[in-house]
Order: sequence, then C-alpha cells, then structure tokens
Amino acid sequence: MALVTKMALADAQVKPEEVEVLEEFTSLFGGDMRIPPDEIYGPTNVDAFDSHESRIIALLGMLVVAYSDNHFHIDESAVIVDTAKAFGIDDAVLLEMKSWAQRSAALYAEFLEIAASR
Repeated sequence: MALVTKMALADAQVKPEEVEVLEEFTSLFGGDMRIPPDEIYGPTNVDAFDSHESRIIALLGMLVVAYSDNHFHIDESAVIVDTAKAFGIDDAVLLEMKSWAQRSAALYAEFLEIAASR
C-alpha cells in the first residue's frame, strides 16, 4: 500500500477517485491505510515483492490509481518509472501495463456510474 500511496501523493493532489480506488485496494488486500510516513516519503522499498508476479500486480495497482482521476500527472509518472526500474520491468512491458491500466480505470469508473444509478 505504501507504493500506491506514494504514487497517489506524487502530484500533491489526492483526488476523490484515487481515494476510492485506494480504499478498494485496501479492502481487497486486507491492508491498512495508516502507513508510516517514512514508507511513503522515503526511498522506494521493493523488498516485499519477491516475485515477478507480485511486482506486476503492484505496478498495475499503482497505474490504475494513477489513471483513476483521468489525469496521469508527470510526478505520478516519475514514481511509476522509478518503481518499474526498481522492479526490473523494461519500458516495453511498462507501456503495455499503462495501456491495460487506462482501460481498467475507465471500466472501473463506468462500473461506479452503473452502481450509483440504482
């Protein structure tokens, strides 16, 4: 959760859409939104992600949050790129992941609209 929160805070504007997705991730993964500041503002720690799959899942989560407000800020992009490098994910794979995340964020927003229109 620290990586996703770090990315969400990168542009200094955590929008309601980002908060909603963060809360959804927290409930899905059983995490806690109370993250020590040094984990958010300190150096990127990728030690907990010990498999390629866990790294892909974490980065896709970060990307979905980044795209959830329909604005992929340059500072969010920098956090994503730094994390991808720390994970050993090359630019071509990151580009594919960005495309997937954009589509997923749009589908999630559409779901929220449908769910709200009961």
